[in-house]
Amino acid sequence: MLQYFKIGKFVSSYGLAGELLLAHKLGKKTALKGLKTLFLEEGKNSFLPYFIENAVAKNDEEILVKLEGIHSKETA
Repeated sequence: MLQYFKIGKFVSSYGLAGELLLAHKLGKKTALKGLKTLFLEEGKNSFLPYFIENAVAKNDEEILVKLEGIHSKETA
């Protein structure tokens, strides 16, 4: 059985290239180093994988995340 850990939620799109702002509760400034995939909850106990192209720590509570296949603000 796979286990998922809630690390936060996407609160908005950022910029024009499809980046997303992830508000997290991990307790420190992080860029999700070594993490390749995020699973987004589509419905109760239904998760979809999204591959991370890039992640940059904005501050202690927010990360800018670029997901594979999302290339515009409208898609984000």
